[in-house]
Amino acid sequence: MIGRHFLIGLVLAMAVIVSTVPAPAAAAAAMADAVRMVEEAFDVEVLRARAGEIDGRRVWLLTVMNRGGDFNAAFQVNTLAVDQETGKLVPAFRHGPSGYAPSGPDSRDDKVGLRPDAARSGTWR
Repeated sequence: MIGRHFLIGLVLAMAVIVSTVPAPAAAAAAMADAVRMVEEAFDVEVLRARAGEIDGRRVWLLTVMNRGGDFNAAFQVNTLAVDQETGKLVPAFRHGPSGYAPSGPDSRDDKVGLRPDAARSGTWR
C-alpha cells in the first residue's frame, strides 16, 4: 500500500511539472503570431525565427526574404526585430548623440573598435 503522504507529494510534483509546460507553448504561439504578422504586412517569407535581445528588450528576430519578381529587391534577405511584449517592430535605427545610429553590433563604430586598421581603409567623412 502506498502511503498517503507519498501520493500527496506525487500529485504536488506533477502539478508543478504541468504548470511549467505551458510557458514554452505560449512563447511559441507568440512567435507564430509575429511570423504571421510580418509575412502579411510586408509580403515576405520568414526563413528563420529566434528569440533575441536588443537594448534590454526581448525580441523575436525574424530573418525574412522578399518574394521573387522583376524588381531590384527580389530575394533580398533582411532581419526584422519584433518586440515580444508589444508585438511591434523595433526600429533598425535609433537616435544617437550625432543623429541616427544603427542598432546592434554591426555599426561602423563597433567595427573600428574591433579592427583599428579599418579606420585606415578609406576616407571618412
